[in-house]
Amino acid sequence: MLTKKCGFAVRFMVFLFSGLVFGQNDLSDFLLNGKVKDVQSVTVKFDNQSYTTVSGFLDSENFDSVYLKFDSKGNLIIHKNYLDYQGKLGLFDRTVYRFNFNNRIEKSETELIQNGEEPRKISQRKKFYYIQNQLARIDEFNSGRTTDQFWVTNLIYEGGRLTRKDFWMEDAVFSRTEFTNRLYQVTSEKTFHNDGKVGRLVSYKYDENAKLILKSTQSGNELTEETFAYKNEKLKTHTAKSDGKLIFNELYNGHGLPESIEKFNYRTRKPDLYEFNFEYDFQNNWINCVILENQKPRFVIKRKISYY
Repeated sequence: MLTKKCGFAVRFMVFLFSGLVFGQNDLSDFLLNGKVKDVQSVTVKFDNQSYTTVSGFLDSENFDSVYLKFDSKGNLIIHKNYLDYQGKLGLFDRTVYRFNFNNRIEKSETELIQNGEEPRKISQRKKFYYIQNQLARIDEFNSGRTTDQFWVTNLIYEGGRLTRKDFWMEDAVFSRTEFTNRLYQVTSEKTFHNDGKVGRLVSYKYDENAKLILKSTQSGNELTEETFAYKNEKLKTHTAKSDGKLIFNELYNGHGLPESIEKFNYRTRKPDLYEFNFEYDFQNNWINCVILENQKPRFVIKRKISYY
């Protein structure tokens, strides 16, 4: 999750196809080990653990609580998000995923529930289409408060490599992204608006082991650079700067989880330091995390995990 949120689940395929994001759809996306059946995460305030809250990190990044259910193949099939409603957890929305015979995601449908305070409705529906096991099209329906929108993404390949992505909105091309490849690595992408003007330029650099070490994004007059460093073949640090100024610096432990995150605070105009202390179960899945903000305990995330 790479934006201002600075989530731990950095996935290089998400970087390479930014805008073509499947989301997190299996156990590996959540860094889960073993035959996990389901996970329930709840975030509470450290100094008063009777109150749930939003931490901005890990499973319950944007919600007080999250429930994940997986099938026996490790595919995410149900995702529920909970928020605080007058001091009690209430279900905000639920997404159901369906996979095809080749174990590829075929459909997702999100139902907006909002603790029953408003009529339920389908807020998003996605359908995925494949040609010879390559994703060729995504149809996406989104329902807002006042309007509904239908989006289509078409993907074009040459020699097995993604070379172009066309994004349609209401039967008109809204944007087009062209990809440049070297071997099977995306080295650059250029996005054009429907008026023909360039909207964003992204370039990627890799080390001799084909690991991403630099991502540069030019959007208008703003240049953002992300650097990646590794230890024992695993991601160790991820740093982002905008026009030379720090956005965040993430340090990861041997499990691929955040050890510390230095994150610029746009309100105070200074960086905040977040540190993460984990406890693990018998499968090396974390079940408890204390998050410190500027050396003071701020959040506790508690996980219940069941296995097949």
